[in-house]
This record gives sequence, C-alpha cells and structure tokens, in this order.
Amino acid sequence: MAIASHASIAAAITPRPTVPTAPAVPFAPMAADVFKHGMRRLAGAVCVIATGSVGARAGLTATAVCSVSAEPPRLLVCVNQSASAHEQIAAEGRLSVNVLTSAQQHIAERFATSAIKGDARFENLESATWHEIDRVPLLNDACVAFACEIVERIPAASHSIFLCDVVSCRVGGAPGSAADGLLYFDGRFRRLDAGAPPA
Repeated sequence: MAIASHASIAAAITPRPTVPTAPAVPFAPMAADVFKHGMRRLAGAVCVIATGSVGARAGLTATAVCSVSAEPPRLLVCVNQSASAHEQIAAEGRLSVNVLTSAQQHIAERFATSAIKGDARFENLESATWHEIDRVPLLNDACVAFACEIVERIPAASHSIFLCDVVSCRVGGAPGSAADGLLYFDGRFRRLDAGAPPA
C-alpha cells in the first residue's frame, strides 16, 4: 500500500491561487430599429391565427410560430398584445394555426390589415372557406391547419407567448402532394417552391 508523504498531502489541500479575470464588459444597448432590420432577414412561414365562432371570430397574420415538442404535440404562438385579436384569443383559450400556401397571399394581406377587424376578416375572401371545430376556425386548403388548446400564456414585453397543445392536425392536398408555402422575408411575401430540388 502506498503511503502519501506529508508534502503531497499538503500540496493537495493547499488552495490554488485563482487566476484573475477581466470584468465582463456590458453589451451596448441594442437600438430597436437595428433589431427590426435584422429580424427582416429571418424568413418565416406565414400563418393565420384564428379563434371564435361564425359571427364572432378574430384572427391575425403571424410568422412567430414554432414547434415546442412532439410528446405532447405542442406549439408556441407569439401575439402582440396590441393586436385586435389578442384579447379574444386569450379569452377563448383556443386557437388555430393555419399555414398558408403561396396561392393564399391575399388571405395573409387581409388578416394583416388594421382597417378590417373581427369577423369581417373572414368574409368575402376569394377561394377561402372555413370549417369549425369547437369554436376554432380552420382554413380549408391551407398547407396544414392545427387546432389548439392554450395551456399557458406567458407575458413577454409587448407580446404574449401562447403555449398550445395541438388537438387536431389537418394536412392539405392529396396524400404525397406538396403545396408551395408562403414565406415572409425582408419585408415581402415570397414563394417557397416545394417541388424545387435541394441546393
């Protein structure tokens, strides 16, 4: 059996000198206009978020949507608290996420305008038809339409983050088909060609 010497024991228990580190330099404040300009370069799938029954529906165009988990199936949706549909979405406790095709840009434009609000956004839209599941309007012929129950609302500065459990998912088109998606990039709507070969 090896016996440690007094010197090795002393070396083991003697605290080692700490290496001084330079104090952290705080980041410069980010200007809002610079941040917004940068975010214009983050391409996003264009969606219509909708809630309510016929005659009392509300909705808006959004790109701040993403998957949270597959088990349970969960999405998050960010909605500006100043949006006309925000309070109704929070009150209903459920919503749909309708991912648009490139042929549905006119729907995105309708739901993005501040001149039209509430149920009027759903009316007299060419080639746009809806069906409803438990006070959740779902857009027919969307790339995909998710019906969701809101499980948590998280206030975040000017927005609310809605965590939503997906209760229904309807993929548009024939089995195996691929619709061209609608993107928003650098202040413009863009077409995502689903049939294009990978780069």
